[in-house]
Amino acid sequence: MRPAKKTQSPLERDDWVDQIPQSDYIRFFRSVNWSASHLGPLEEWCLGLRMHTFTLMADSQAASIYWGDHRVAIYNSAFSVLVGNFHPALMGSTFEREFPGLYDSIIREVMEKAEQRGVSQDMVEIPLFPVRNGFLEETYFTGAFTPIRNLDGKVGGFYQAVKEVTRQKINERRMAMFNYVIIPSALEQEDLAYHVMSQLESNGRDVTMALLYEIDEEIVPGTSRVFLHGNIGFPKGHPLAVEEADLNDSVGLIPLFREAKNKVRTYPVDERFEGVQWRGFDEPSSSFSIIPLSAAGRTLGYLVIGANPRRPLDEDYQQFLWHLETRITSIAASIVSAGEKRRRSEQLEKELSDTTRQIQYMAQHASVGLRHLSLDGNVSWANEQYFQIVRRSKEATDYKHSFLDELITEDRPKAMEAWERVTRGEPNVTMELRLKHMFIPPCGDPEPAFILMVMFPYIEKGEVKSIMACITDISQLKWAKSVEQRKAADAEAARRKQEEFIDIVSHEMRNPLSAIFQCVDMIQSSMVECEKKGQTKEALLEALRSNIDNSGVILLCAQHQKRIVDDVLTLSKLEHMLLKISPRPTQLAVLIERAVRMFELDLQSQGFKVTINPESSLRENSVDWVLCDPSRVAQIVINLLTNAMKFTRAEPKREITISYGATLSEPRNAFQAGMTWAPSEKEVDDLTLEPDWGTGEQLYLVFSISDTGVGMTPEEVKKLFHRFKQASTRTSIRYGGSGLGLFISQKLTEKHAGEIGVASAPGEGTTFAFYVKGRRIGPENAEFASITQPAQSSRPELVKSQGEKSNVELDKIHVLLVEDNIINQKLLRKQLVNAGCVVYTANNGVEALQFLGKSDIWREQVADSKRLDIILMDWEMPVMDGLTCSREIRALQESGQITRHVQIIAITANAREEQIQNAYKSGMDSVLSKPFVAADLLSRMKKHLSISG
Repeated sequence: MRPAKKTQSPLERDDWVDQIPQSDYIRFFRSVNWSASHLGPLEEWCLGLRMHTFTLMADSQAASIYWGDHRVAIYNSAFSVLVGNFHPALMGSTFEREFPGLYDSIIREVMEKAEQRGVSQDMVEIPLFPVRNGFLEETYFTGAFTPIRNLDGKVGGFYQAVKEVTRQKINERRMAMFNYVIIPSALEQEDLAYHVMSQLESNGRDVTMALLYEIDEEIVPGTSRVFLHGNIGFPKGHPLAVEEADLNDSVGLIPLFREAKNKVRTYPVDERFEGVQWRGFDEPSSSFSIIPLSAAGRTLGYLVIGANPRRPLDEDYQQFLWHLETRITSIAASIVSAGEKRRRSEQLEKELSDTTRQIQYMAQHASVGLRHLSLDGNVSWANEQYFQIVRRSKEATDYKHSFLDELITEDRPKAMEAWERVTRGEPNVTMELRLKHMFIPPCGDPEPAFILMVMFPYIEKGEVKSIMACITDISQLKWAKSVEQRKAADAEAARRKQEEFIDIVSHEMRNPLSAIFQCVDMIQSSMVECEKKGQTKEALLEALRSNIDNSGVILLCAQHQKRIVDDVLTLSKLEHMLLKISPRPTQLAVLIERAVRMFELDLQSQGFKVTINPESSLRENSVDWVLCDPSRVAQIVINLLTNAMKFTRAEPKREITISYGATLSEPRNAFQAGMTWAPSEKEVDDLTLEPDWGTGEQLYLVFSISDTGVGMTPEEVKKLFHRFKQASTRTSIRYGGSGLGLFISQKLTEKHAGEIGVASAPGEGTTFAFYVKGRRIGPENAEFASITQPAQSSRPELVKSQGEKSNVELDKIHVLLVEDNIINQKLLRKQLVNAGCVVYTANNGVEALQFLGKSDIWREQVADSKRLDIILMDWEMPVMDGLTCSREIRALQESGQITRHVQIIAITANAREEQIQNAYKSGMDSVLSKPFVAADLLSRMKKHLSISG
């Protein structure tokens, strides 16, 4: 008997797919070339896979199966919509092949866990970027990988039920950003950008770039101008990110602002946005939106933001823009109206009556912090402003003396003492206290916040029942006050510096002035002395020689004073006596001799023995002429010599030794051991390397001045070389002086690339030593060694043509002297006449021009025209000054009315470089600054006449 033939179920037949309800999607499913996949043709699929496929295709929710060792994907129609452009390639392919990054980072581990544990493994908010709606879209999916088994009970694959959560994910992200955009309190002073821009920057995907423009009426009241207060993504100088503009302009995005005045508008991104550093996905946005910020009918500004390039401009995006507009507008309105709110609060204080309800209302809305304290120090009530000022929560005040905890430790005893005074019935106590929390000033470091607190008792029937306290945040005021105090201190320092400079000038002017007085006194009394000696020829000659010597000393002192006046004129270029160094050929012996001669009378009258000691180093190093600034070196010697005289004149033994020499190596080794050198404030440039110092061999000029004076202790030595400092407090009382001399000397040696030092002991005298840097120079340059030559301007010298000869008689120069000061005019005229010159005079520029019409340089010459070689022109004169007159002369020369160039030398007390350059621009050929001697003037005249011939 034959066994009955087993009937096949529909799933077991080769046409099992026909059992699935047919649709276009199922027909697509059947059309896939499954033979090319790891699963093989449909008729060879195992029974378990066929069953799960029936379940998958019947599922109305998006789902997929990943079957077999290769996890081949099979998915239903709803799933194909979610994956966008990944369909249909994903069907019959593997997850690993189509999503390699996602598979390696997340999915592989999820599948392995699901297979090992035999239970579903959740997959939360997995990001995918399919092409949907014609662009690459940011999407998120949540689902689970559930292990599904074959008929043998083994896990054959995974069933993935998935749900798109893109909308929820992106809305959560946007809301998280909104939660950080907090509307400020009325007391917060930061601007709108402070509250908004950092929060916008936290969400780079939804705000790919941003510009925040505000209409800042605090800068320009009633303005229609916008100011850029916030920028995300635009590099500096980008044409769309204009810093400031009028709303009627056509620059940047301003025309679009006018269109978006009353409504949020969205525009496509065009080529104008090239160069923007897009955030989020680092790819340009396809559109941007302009959000007007307005409140109470008033436009406050505009916010420009770039849209997410991977999200559609759908209803959710419009809702996002609406929320952003609402939140930022509220912040802007809150900030702008903060002052108005405070004024309204003050008005309420005036209008509220004394009723309990009105008092409580006023207290709660007051602009100052108010608190009601019980007698044990508990805060029984406080308004909101109080908690905002002290930065405390309401729950943290319910314990004894809790109000002390908000203060820094150092101020708590002060507050407690005030508390005790008020509890004893004192009417009120006012004090300033510092809080724990920090105040952030507009500039500078954070510091504890300051409050002004007024405490007063609440008294019933003569007994204190409780305490009221009012606090006001005065941090900004205290900071502003400290700034003003610093400004006042700076002004005071500037005033002191000016006084110091005046003292310096006075000190330096008085040194040679004393010698001038004595020499003049000796000259005036010379005739009396001569008469006492009988007016013999020898007595007259001796008086004459003495007067010549004295006049020479006066000239040296005047030259020294002139150099100081020149330094005053360059005050704007000085920094702690950083004076200009002008190198000139010098013989050290002559320099020292001239410095000592200034004090010869004082030294003789006070019984000083002065020894001048040229050191052997001069001979050993063959040093004769050197290049240095002799006036500066002499100034140092003079200061040290007057110091030695001052501190030795009261001693029984009055000896001063001046030594000088030169060394080619380490200059400190040229002095005695134990020398204390003045500290240098900063490194000094080596001026001897500059071109005007020539190329001679570098050397050090060393000097020392020793005395037999009182000496100093080591502590007193340390105080030297400081401005207005002396060795001890008794020094100025006993010896006089301002303490400036050594400070000046130190600065001069530093400027000359040198140092100054001292060695001293009480009762053993003092030795001051210094060295300066110079260069060796040959005797052939001795003719340039005059220290009386005034400083010259940077104007190029005239060069005489080769073979050109002067037709001017240099021994009989015809001069027009234009000078309004009659005394100066007479003296200079007399000196020029004595030198062989023919001198004509004029009292101002008009008279000078009138004289030119009678001279030989005028085109229409008169019968008795005067010969004219050169003009000496004063500057400051009535009627017409020297500058104007010079310009008129050059204009006449240009027009041909004056037939040849006449040299004009300015003789003036105006000696600043700017003034000298102004003289040249006016047509003058040279400038000689007063004071000067006739020999210098004659030399300058002959030089210019020989060049201009």
